[in-house]
Amino acid sequence: MKKIFRRFLPFWIFLILFKFAACIHFNLMSPYGEMLFPLWFVGLVIGGASLIQLILDVPAGLILDKYGYRKFLAVTVFLFIVAVVFLMFGLNKVTYLMTLFVASFGWLFFGPGVNAYVLTHASKDNAGRFLSLRDIFESIGVVLSSVLLVLTLSMPTKFVGILIISIFVLSLIVLFLSPKDIEDVNTEKKVSTHNFYIKRVFLHKIIKSIFNLNPASVILMITGFSSSIFYAIVWFVVPLMIASNKDDVFMGVSLATFDLAVLLVGFVLGKMVDKFNKKLLVFFGLLLFAVTGMLLGFNYGILFILVGFMATVGDELSSLSLWSWLNILDKDHDNDGTVSGVINLFQDLGWAVGPVIAGVLYTKIGPEMTIAVGGGLILVSWLLYSVKFSGVHVAVDIDWSLIPKKPHKFRHKR
Repeated sequence: MKKIFRRFLPFWIFLILFKFAACIHFNLMSPYGEMLFPLWFVGLVIGGASLIQLILDVPAGLILDKYGYRKFLAVTVFLFIVAVVFLMFGLNKVTYLMTLFVASFGWLFFGPGVNAYVLTHASKDNAGRFLSLRDIFESIGVVLSSVLLVLTLSMPTKFVGILIISIFVLSLIVLFLSPKDIEDVNTEKKVSTHNFYIKRVFLHKIIKSIFNLNPASVILMITGFSSSIFYAIVWFVVPLMIASNKDDVFMGVSLATFDLAVLLVGFVLGKMVDKFNKKLLVFFGLLLFAVTGMLLGFNYGILFILVGFMATVGDELSSLSLWSWLNILDKDHDNDGTVSGVINLFQDLGWAVGPVIAGVLYTKIGPEMTIAVGGGLILVSWLLYSVKFSGVHVAVDIDWSLIPKKPHKFRHKR
């Protein structure tokens, strides 16, 4: 791990800086949009930007394969700089829509570009460590952007633009100090969920693969969709809440709680999944996620952080259990990438739908109830699981060393 850390230190710094700048930009989209448009329209255009990513996902991967991963990560930074330049001309309807539109193409290439770059340099033996470091350093950038959200909301648009562009320029410098691409990512399958990480979904295999691994695959699709809607609602609503109460410092930190929870207790939860009944862990994990998710919006300051922490624990506990269950069903592990890609597709769809729901409901029922609706969708997933799937037998006589690593579930924009 130390060798990987030292050799790729410029790239890890790039991840921190990029996520720092890009998430500042994304966090400002709902408060900025509220100043210019009805919130239902703001939710529609933010969700539409995510839909662009969903539609163009596979073509983006093909472009990355053809032209190079590090090179197109640089293009991604350039696209974001162009997006932020629009804000430098002042905040109006045209500059807002243009910055959101151009940034959507930056997000389009970032996720698969990072994953593919990492996998070109990883071997089968250390791919998991590479991906873990990727998660850690991206999360640091998210935390930094969340902490500074209160400050950036109080700054003039031009100064915010200068700050974001400066961070992006620094990220571009360290990116070019990172090791070059050494091979095509498709030459060797280095992790069982390889196709998930480079975001390929082979449509002709989807239905067969999903139903062969039912019920775990179906539950993961349902919970992935509903939980992504929930997180998209939170990232839409909370910046609006902060914008209306800039003196609450804890609210600025609150959005960081989701990634921090996984970093702090992820290992412990993994041990629990190894030892205890998965059906019960899914049952109680989803229930904890649903209840705390519905209560999240009614708590402010330190309580928001604590409730958000518990919601993430419930989400991660059920998610880890379901992925372990899925891998038990997939005895040959020849469908991992395809199924993971489909589940990721439903998560991306949730990120497109969530802002639309939030934009419509925010002015009608308020921020607290809007977040509660997102938590209510988790409750629906829990009810479906409890009624339809909780009686299904789960095998336990298995060699746990054969279980592949669960793909990371992103609880922030990517």
